[in-house]
Amino acid sequence: MSQDSKDKVIVIQPSDVSLTITDIVEKIISNIVEAGEINIVGINDAMFSVCSAINMATEIAKVYVDDIFIASIEAPVLGRAYSISAHLAQKPILDYTKLAKQEESEMEDVTEQTISVSRAATMERLLTISLLRLAKFDEVRIVAAGGSINDAIPLALKLTNGQISKDPIGIKLVHLYSILMRNDPTKSIAAVSIYLQKSKSTLYTKRQIDLLKKIEIGQ
Repeated sequence: MSQDSKDKVIVIQPSDVSLTITDIVEKIISNIVEAGEINIVGINDAMFSVCSAINMATEIAKVYVDDIFIASIEAPVLGRAYSISAHLAQKPILDYTKLAKQEESEMEDVTEQTISVSRAATMERLLTISLLRLAKFDEVRIVAAGGSINDAIPLALKLTNGQISKDPIGIKLVHLYSILMRNDPTKSIAAVSIYLQKSKSTLYTKRQIDLLKKIEIGQ
């Protein structure tokens, strides 16, 4: 795990196996208290842990998701990798639940346009299903919960990198939230919805681009 003392960036990698979700939450809250904001990044298999930690932090403290996005990166040591990044602050700015509901209200058939990711499905199968849905609809929603988040994000990024789909595909919105576990309704688990649109390019803000550059050079 690395942390930039100036810009408050915490990067969680698969090698940080000794870190528990509670450890990550502690880092988030301590930095929020100190600086009022923080950037946190999960890479490859650490993406689910970061999503879980973000959700837990927002549930127990005045921590809000100001910005969240996914991207492919060239990470030190790991090489080509997948990531989810979030900028967290002490005050709410965007209502991602409202934005997600708006996206779904504009869909023709939410059920048909939803691709549910499970660890039982191969990436090849998921890519085929996604391309079939995108051939029929201009927008689709990729959803996943728990460890399947580590497959859903690569799926979305593979679809948008321009090497598989005949049409350009861009990321419109990434929504992180919690759902109740099927086998234990008293507990919740992290989940994501990733909204993709055909004939659209993914646009990254300057802050997002600057954060990705820092991660890629190992700062």
